[in-house]
Amino acid sequence: MKAKLLLLAAAAVLAAPAFAQSDAQCIVAGRLSEGAWAPRLAGVQLLGANGRALAGSGRQAIAVAKQVQLSQPALLSRCNGDQPLLNADGEPAGRKTDVPALSAGVVDIEGVAFPKLRTGGELVELRVRVPGERVVMLTR
Repeated sequence: MKAKLLLLAAAAVLAAPAFAQSDAQCIVAGRLSEGAWAPRLAGVQLLGANGRALAGSGRQAIAVAKQVQLSQPALLSRCNGDQPLLNADGEPAGRKTDVPALSAGVVDIEGVAFPKLRTGGELVELRVRVPGERVVMLTR
């Protein structure tokens, strides 16, 4: 009986998707062009160490953000850091599926990166720690 329970527990851990575990993931907060937000995504507010909204909108102000307040779910993605983004040109446009997202609320930021875009500008990528209970699924 104990062996069966251990086997079931091990299978559950191995089968659990990575995004459901408390682990660092990334969300995209917007895009920078010529050093300023262009545009900031709706529903995203960056906060400083004091919990107040950041006043600046340039790269230096964004880099010191400590928390992000989301008024709507934000899609979770793999963190690219400052590496080039994956090129999906020529990939078939698949049918809509459920994808993981971070639910609305405040979450701590572990780091900020600015992956370059091929068309100019750069993304604002926030590395966040995602508690499993904050993951929701969205159809996209």
